[in-house]
Amino acid sequence: MTKDLSKQTADLLWFQLYHDILFQLSYDETAKQEMIDASHFYYRDNIKVLEVIEKFENDYRSEEVFQWYLKKSFPYKIINKALRVKDFDQLYIFRYFMKDLTESFIRAHQQLVETSKELSITYREMRLTKDQIKKFKENEGKLVSTNGLLTTNILRSTTLKQALEPTTQIDLVSVLLEIHCNEQNLNSSVIVADNFHSSKSSCDKEQEIIFNSNVTFRVESVRKEEEIWLIKMNASNEGQNIKEKYIKDSHRQIEGLSIEVLFGRLMCDMGLWNQSQYFLEYLLNKSNSNQKDLIIIECSLGEVLQWKGEWNEARKYYDHVYNRIMKAKPKQISNLAFILFNIGELLYLEGKYDEASDYYEQALTVRKENCLFTMIDESCPANYERSSIISYIRRFFRPVVLNFGELVQIYFRWFWNRWFKGLFGRFLSKYMTNKRELVGKKLTPRRVLEMCQNIQDIGRLQTDGRKRSDNLFIAASLRSFGKIFDRQEKYDEALNCHKQALAMFEDYYESSHIDIALTYYYMGQVLRHQGNYEKALDFSQRAMSIYTRYYPNGHAYIASTLNSIGHILYYEGKHDESLKIFEQALTMLKKYYPCGHVEVAFNLAGTANAHYQQGKYDQFLTFNEQALEILRKYYFPGHDEIICILSNIGYVKTEQGKYDEALDFYQQTLAMLEKYYPSYHASIANTLNYISNVLRCQSKYDEALCYCQRALTMQESYYPSGHASMASSFSNIAVTLIGQGKYNEAIDFQERALSTVEKHNPANHSSIAVNMNNMGFILNKQEKYDEALNFHQRALKIEEKYCSSQKREIAKILGLIGDIFENLNKPILALDYYQQALAIYKTCLHPWHSNVWSLELNIERLSEELGIQL
Repeated sequence: MTKDLSKQTADLLWFQLYHDILFQLSYDETAKQEMIDASHFYYRDNIKVLEVIEKFENDYRSEEVFQWYLKKSFPYKIINKALRVKDFDQLYIFRYFMKDLTESFIRAHQQLVETSKELSITYREMRLTKDQIKKFKENEGKLVSTNGLLTTNILRSTTLKQALEPTTQIDLVSVLLEIHCNEQNLNSSVIVADNFHSSKSSCDKEQEIIFNSNVTFRVESVRKEEEIWLIKMNASNEGQNIKEKYIKDSHRQIEGLSIEVLFGRLMCDMGLWNQSQYFLEYLLNKSNSNQKDLIIIECSLGEVLQWKGEWNEARKYYDHVYNRIMKAKPKQISNLAFILFNIGELLYLEGKYDEASDYYEQALTVRKENCLFTMIDESCPANYERSSIISYIRRFFRPVVLNFGELVQIYFRWFWNRWFKGLFGRFLSKYMTNKRELVGKKLTPRRVLEMCQNIQDIGRLQTDGRKRSDNLFIAASLRSFGKIFDRQEKYDEALNCHKQALAMFEDYYESSHIDIALTYYYMGQVLRHQGNYEKALDFSQRAMSIYTRYYPNGHAYIASTLNSIGHILYYEGKHDESLKIFEQALTMLKKYYPCGHVEVAFNLAGTANAHYQQGKYDQFLTFNEQALEILRKYYFPGHDEIICILSNIGYVKTEQGKYDEALDFYQQTLAMLEKYYPSYHASIANTLNYISNVLRCQSKYDEALCYCQRALTMQESYYPSGHASMASSFSNIAVTLIGQGKYNEAIDFQERALSTVEKHNPANHSSIAVNMNNMGFILNKQEKYDEALNFHQRALKIEEKYCSSQKREIAKILGLIGDIFENLNKPILALDYYQQALAIYKTCLHPWHSNVWSLELNIERLSEELGIQL
């Protein structure tokens, strides 16, 4: 009873609506027999209860429902358990009994009203733990509810005496609930226990007051009085008011939505997907004659299956709904836009971004036509184009059109770069093989302008407040396009989309809403991809605060947001914290997706990356292989996430020295790129560079040089004006030439690599530092120690200032500086830098990592030479 329901949580709505639903369900002997059969099965091993069930079957009458319930027999136990966990399937089985209970409440309340009996204060004794009392104190001023009927007494002395009776449970304390109520404001939700207890005296019966389970209570105060805790509450009809507002708001968004379908959709929203599916299927079977209901029910079933990850089955329902709408006369245009948008969302999840964009645009076009068809007043004000919606869209689309041709600058580190590239999909995209290519190229300037025109037209046709629901559709469309721009690494455009969507959602909703939380979440994603981790964390936490308010028992939304926070912490170098968050998210995800889901795969990949940073390569591979297995189940073979995770495994296999296995994973990556994205030369070039890296590690320098030169040729073709990613090829060529002892040629290519990054991506401090470090490495090989030291020290300064979380990179530079000081015959300075590097490595690598024991050997050798006791 201590759950905060003040902010219109899903739990409150569930408790308010289930009464209405049960009251409308079938009430006949079949329903009664279903209840009895289920009870027989439930208590099949309890002879005593089976005898009670048999008596119920033979003797039960509807007017005795309260007697059966209040004597805490089998209906009481099963119903209360179902209410505690919100198991509507179980309540549905007991609908015969529940309907009798509700009708009896209505009759008894009417008798109470007719007698003009005034109720002001009632009491209830309870035994609570200290934690439960603490929870009550936290909820002062907020709404709470019960998990079933609440029986109270009008006599304070009687109740207080019961509360003060000694108990053997030392961990419980005595509590007296003092409930203030006005039965006139509680509809049929409070009654006097008139003749429901055959074993009690008449006086006792009239002293008891019963509150129905849909009553809400506002906690006024919680304080200790001598030997007992006193909790004062007001019985309230606020829950009913919130329910009515919820129904009204839902009807504004989906016209003709029945209370039954609304309840089915609410259960879906709460993450009760199986219950939602069963209930909607029940509604579908009894709605054959109503075409409009069928469309909404089938669409809702598609959404449930989409949540469950059963995307093929969801698409079948969406296609079925689409066919129904197209055959109907007249066509239900508003529903058509809704289903087209849902198909777009499903295609986005499947990684089919071009097709998703097509459906989003179709939905916008249909919505515009619907506005034209239903327009009532065509006399728009002359300045209407300067309305909020138009200004939203124009502020957003102008930069999109102006900047559409700009290429995202991505740089990939090679060879000396020990910082994990983090290629996994949307979470670690900034180090990914030109992902912008892999998510489609159809959002051309012409198409963007067409989308702009469609959205402007919809806004222009909104002539009165009755059409404000169209704002939600526009906002949802903007958010969806923002997701695609994010996948294309067009972060500024993506952020603009989400900002305008957020403004429209905040304008539409009077308070925090899930749509607002979702937009916060996606803004956090974009900001993370931009490297703005502080803001990304802020938006993720904003989303989390709304989710936890609506879903106090957990939800897939919460798990996804935990995943996102885990990745932010990973990027900030807080790998231990990151792992804890991923573990917390995975526990929640397994509850919602016991058979696996792409969100589970994202979690596993994030966990793998955090293990990599700790030098736990075996764990990295195990988690990534699990993620890959799930992704192959849900995605088509060429999905960018699959390609990226294969490349990640190849990278770590290279680090482990398992070069043949690494080559196999990279060849799989290359084959997929050439099959599914043959014209995307930049992405293929990046994979060619990966392969050249492995071949170089195998001392196959000629083959390695062939691959990286082939990569450079592709990049020069794809980026005729140059691009930051070309630095990877220049650097790879330089490294290969070093292996062949051609230092003068190597330094030339490395200089080109550094100048390329500085010209095309000057804000990428990390990449600049890597290339400076590479310059130092080559100069050291040429025995130009002072120049080499200068480059290493510049690189160290950049890393410490801009990339302080990249501990392994900093440690590597410190070690290279130590090497130079050894070459300069300055062993004390060399020893100091080796010790600094080792101290950092020990915080992020396992003791047996090659970098650790290599430094330990150097330190031991120098210490002996210097006669220093460590």
